[in-house]
Formats: sequence, C-alpha cells, structure tokens
Amino acid sequence: MIRLLPAILILIVTVFHAHALEPKKTYGTASLMVVVERERGSVAVFDSIRHELLGRVEGLGNLRHATMVFSRDARYAYVIARDGVVSKIDLISMAVEAKAKAGENSIGIAISRDNKFIMVCNYEPGGVTILDSDTLKTVKEIPAVIKEFPDGTKLRSRTVGPLDTADNLMIFGLMEGGAVWVVDMRQEGFPVIKKFEDVGDTPYDQLITPDGRHYLVGLLNSDWMGLLDTWKLDSMKKIDVRERRAGLKAEGEKAPLYHIPHLESWGIANGLAFVPAFAEKRVIVYDMKDWSVVKSIPVAGTPLFVVARPGGREVWVDNVGAPGSPEERTIDVISVETLSVKKSIDAGKGALDPQFTPKGEAVYISIREEDKVAVYDTDTFKLLKEFPVHKPSGIFSSDRASKCGL
Repeated sequence: MIRLLPAILILIVTVFHAHALEPKKTYGTASLMVVVERERGSVAVFDSIRHELLGRVEGLGNLRHATMVFSRDARYAYVIARDGVVSKIDLISMAVEAKAKAGENSIGIAISRDNKFIMVCNYEPGGVTILDSDTLKTVKEIPAVIKEFPDGTKLRSRTVGPLDTADNLMIFGLMEGGAVWVVDMRQEGFPVIKKFEDVGDTPYDQLITPDGRHYLVGLLNSDWMGLLDTWKLDSMKKIDVRERRAGLKAEGEKAPLYHIPHLESWGIANGLAFVPAFAEKRVIVYDMKDWSVVKSIPVAGTPLFVVARPGGREVWVDNVGAPGSPEERTIDVISVETLSVKKSIDAGKGALDPQFTPKGEAVYISIREEDKVAVYDTDTFKLLKEFPVHKPSGIFSSDRASKCGL
C-alpha cells in the first residue's frame, strides 16, 4: 500500500490539473434571456447569442404573475413573486444574492433611473414599497389611501405598474382609486408630486413610449385610455377608444376574453401603436400623432402580446384561444409596411410571449403547454432550437436594463 501512495498522488494531481485546465464557460450579461418557470418557482437563463442554456435559479416563490427588471449593468435581475418576495439574482454566479418581503400580494416592479432603488406595487396592502437595490431593505412605504373614515380607518387601493421615466420619476395606477400617482425619486423622502384623480374606471396596466416621453394607462371599464406627457405632467388626456369598439367591430371576429391583454406588450413602430383588441380576434393600429384609428388587422385568435421586432418592420402577435385550438398555437407576423399578416407560424401548444434578441435576429417564444421554449430565426421564420423549460411564462431580455418603462 505504501508503494502505491506515490502513484495515487500523481494520479490525483494529474486529474486535478486536467480539470483546472478545462475552459470555463464565460459570457456577458447584455444579451441574456431569463425565462420564468412559473410552477417551479425558478428561472432559466439563456445566452441569446449562442442560444445556450446557462443555468437555473430556484427557490423564488410563487411566480404565477412574476415580472422582473434588471440592474443598469445587467448583472442582476430583480424578480417579484406574487407573494411579495423580491429576489435579487446574480446572473453571473446564478445565485440569489438577497431576498426581501415587499408586500403580501404583489404585481409589478421597476428600478429607478439611478439604479439605487426598486419600487414594488402591491395589491395587499394597497400601495407601493421602495427598496434599496443593493440590500433590498425597505426605505419607504407609500400607502394608496383613497378614503379615510371618522374612526381613523383607511381604505386602500390596489396598485399596478410601476414604470420609471427618463426624469427619474415613478408612475403607478390605483385600481380602486381610478387614479395615477407620480413619485419623484430624485427628492429625499420620495414625495408623491402629482395625483391625477378620476383617470377612469379601474386602471389595470400602463406603458411608456420607447422615447420615454408619453405614459399611457389602460382602463378595464372605461371607453378611453389615459395619456400623460411626462415632460409637462400637466393633465391626463383621454384617448377615446369608442370608435374602435363601435365602428370597427365587423373587421374582427368576437371571442371570449381568455386573458386580459397587457399594455406593455403594445408594438410601437413607424409612429404607429399596434394594440391588442379586447375579446376580438384583431390588432388595432393607431396613429400616435392624434390617436386616430388607422386600421384593424384580423389575427388568428385574441391577441395577448403584440411585440415590435427591433428595427420596426414587423410586429409579432401571440394568440389566445380555447385549450387545444389552432389559435393558441399560432404566432402571427404583421408587416408594418402593408399593415397585414405576412406570416403565420404554428409554434406549438400554448405559444405565448415572443421576445426578441436585442437586435432582432431571433425571437424566443414560450410554448407553455409543451414545456419548452422555442427559438426562431426572424429572417427565415425557421426554428433554430428548442429547450425543455417547465411551464414557461414570461420571457425577459436583459437589454431592458437600458430602457425606460421596462
């Protein structure tokens, strides 16, 4: 045995040295795709240049309506779970660096322009929570109080959003309050500097245009949208949408409202806004100069996400339909030049949430009912790759780190 020891030691050293010389996989963070695995409480991280799965991060809580934002350097992803837990994920080490409780039932998250603070919108308790982005410690809570009773009790509204602006403001909606509040993240104490009341019935979602100038809020039960100039902050203009609900109905087949479309998913291209219709199989096109209706484009099902390809020549639309129907398999590609569907792709059962690589050469799509993510070449429409992903839902590109409102 003693005679064998030198040979054993040499073998150990050789194996260790060989392992040490193995090339370590390296990657940057500017072109990652982070995919939510909603049932497992985890995210899968992909290199969207080589189309490789880099790893998974688990233990993130209830991701039923999870969303995320990225630090300015795209090193960290901040994920908000429905149970109010914020997780700070290091995208290099593939580990959770910090966790904090921001609410009991949370629905949205944003990061300030200066990268210092995170804002979380809560259904319960109604209001927003501001966290330090490094430590995730709570620095302020802003209750969304809409009514005070004589006995001192207060009625709070659920809040939705929030969105960051180029001027380091945060804007969020009050669902029961029918209001929109603006918080100045530059000032000590984060004061609410504007309260736009009577915006409409039940604000539910919002967006900021790609140039960062205009904020729009969608309303579940009003025949208009709210439009705010973030430079002026003077008034909330009503954009009448009754025209599309009345005059253009014949152009789109009516269908059950399987899911409520999200404003953030609007495709903005060539001065036009491509908007998913409620409970109708069509996309409505608005001229953003005056918000007049340009055209109504029939699509395969009721659209949920309407996403502009970088460069603006196409808009890709997922479709929702009855379980097992052809609609829920179809991704429609709309030409911005002709304002018509130029290609329909049978992507698989439960195809949702097309998200483009930063320069638009490929698109990642959740195929939820087949437990996979599909990657397509956007020039040829050919399938490049498929990855096994458990019940994928939201897909988030790390290039959001340098954009307002995402």
